[in-house]
Amino acid sequence: MNTSAIIAACIVSLIIIGACISLLITKRQNAQQYAGLAALKLLKDLVVALQKHRGLSSAILNGDKQSNAELERQQQHIHRCQHSLTENRFICQQARWDSFHQHWPRLQQNWRSNNLENNIAQHSLMIKNLLFLAQDLATFYSLSSLSKQHKNIDFLWHELLETAESIGQVRALGSGLAAAKKSTSVERIRLAFLHNKIGQIDAKSLNHFAHVFVPQDSAYQSLLEQLLTTIEVELINKPQPSISVSDYFQQASNVLEGLYQLFDAGIAHLEQQNTKH
Repeated sequence: MNTSAIIAACIVSLIIIGACISLLITKRQNAQQYAGLAALKLLKDLVVALQKHRGLSSAILNGDKQSNAELERQQQHIHRCQHSLTENRFICQQARWDSFHQHWPRLQQNWRSNNLENNIAQHSLMIKNLLFLAQDLATFYSLSSLSKQHKNIDFLWHELLETAESIGQVRALGSGLAAAKKSTSVERIRLAFLHNKIGQIDAKSLNHFAHVFVPQDSAYQSLLEQLLTTIEVELINKPQPSISVSDYFQQASNVLEGLYQLFDAGIAHLEQQNTKH
């Protein structure tokens, strides 16, 4: 074999080796991003369970005797999510996760001795910490890079989840005021703060992703605006609210469930993009 043939064979071999290495790197990156998406879904499930636990425990502190069984089911679900998330190496290395690990057992054991305000505050603090962890997770796994069609796909784990949490808080606080049929000026100011925060969601992005991911049920913006009107008219402007607890709770829950449906559809879209790479 002459020199030219040897050089050509070496070049071809290097190209093949390079292509194999590139393919392996791509496969490894896809596997890591898939693990990131799975952890992000689990974190969302954990947040949802904690939001339900906040509502149920607050209802029990307000005298509700019917929610104990459901509360125990939520605690079991939280434990399952917690256990599954410990399988993700990135999660286990984060100080925010350590903070949750220390905070949750204390709250689970002691919430019955808290007053209502402190109980809501402790849950909300823990949830806020997990939402930051979800954003850190998405950045670490470069999840935004999975969607070439939607530049601001990170809207899902930033604004959408934060808005959902604000709605979870107005649901818990507003239900308490509706049940008591009275409110203090401090409580109305707190509601007004959350109302303003929810109203700042990027409506353009919300409608865009709703039409793309859940075209069969995309009227999120109008449902959100109706809820904001209810909060303003029935709770912020009325020191003695007259709306029924069930009507208000259901309206807020419908919006909350819709946002989480949109989040799930968006993550499913990213999983499909991941499998194509």
